[in-house]
Amino acid sequence: MSDPRAHRPISYDDGVETLLPDEEAIIEQTIVTMQRTMEKTFEVTRHGHSGTHSKSHGVVTGRLEVASDLPPELAQGMFAGPSNYEVVVRYASEPGGIDPDQAKRARGLALKVLDVQGDKLRPGWTSQDFLFNTWPIIPQGDAKVYLDAITARYEHHGNHAATVAATSLKHPAPKGLTFDRTPAIDVMAHSYYSQGAFRFGDHVAKFAMIPVAAAQLALGDHEVSRNDPPSVLSEWVQEYFSRQEARYELRVQLNVDLGSMPVEDASVEWDEQLSPYRTVATVTLPPQASFSPERRVFAEDVMSWRPWFGLTAFRPLGSINRVRRAGYERLGAWRHEKNARTEVEPLTLADVPN
Repeated sequence: MSDPRAHRPISYDDGVETLLPDEEAIIEQTIVTMQRTMEKTFEVTRHGHSGTHSKSHGVVTGRLEVASDLPPELAQGMFAGPSNYEVVVRYASEPGGIDPDQAKRARGLALKVLDVQGDKLRPGWTSQDFLFNTWPIIPQGDAKVYLDAITARYEHHGNHAATVAATSLKHPAPKGLTFDRTPAIDVMAHSYYSQGAFRFGDHVAKFAMIPVAAAQLALGDHEVSRNDPPSVLSEWVQEYFSRQEARYELRVQLNVDLGSMPVEDASVEWDEQLSPYRTVATVTLPPQASFSPERRVFAEDVMSWRPWFGLTAFRPLGSINRVRRAGYERLGAWRHEKNARTEVEPLTLADVPN
């Protein structure tokens, strides 16, 4: 069998993306529908939650160390040479509401790398954000199908089963998979994926955060039970970080074939036999208090986590990522207004409540 790394990564150019017909209108309708859904949640909770990943399970800080002697195809952007960065990490659950942890929901990990130098997608912004999910794909693979899913979430607000049923009826998930089949295990044990594609300097790639600490790997069978408290995951994260560090490898999967690894259809899982995930950096999160009120409020209501915060070299690709560009800006402004908060971008870890 040939070495998968023998496949040459494709070269990035503007032609890797193809706009949908009426894409601008689709994006606008998606943002409007998401805001209406957030307004429904606000009427219940009297708090401006984000449209997705509303429920925090922990907020921690640490460092990212870029691997040395990376080959040219991996030495892109901030990974071009050995370096160290401060990072902030948030663990959360995917829906825009506050569900009990027994619910089998997708979980998320947001990674904010501070003080990254280089040409930025948003001039003057200093961080590089990576947003990850426990699923390697987005079942609603493009912006048009995603709009249908967001519309179902609005129409069946507060009824997750009805939302999933309505979405699946119109657009069956690939291979019968749905987000509500994600195991309700300890968030420290999950692997996390960028789902969509990104520019990776001269190439195109997806990202992943893979746990490598033995203590994390041992938690794969640590499942939430029906008798656990509804917010037990945050308790587990606090318990974990009270005793030990967490460690992840930040990995990259290079696109080697646009035909089988499409940029515009995020529902297609890229073949790891054709192009395996390869490590570009290690993220280390030392023992600390992970859920203080000050830190939770700062992460949920003051900071923002957006895939379009970052380097031009890591530009998000595909129609769902293009929705996120305008969507995160407008919906983030709505959230900060509702909570009477001014958005703050931390420049160093000294800006993060400790």
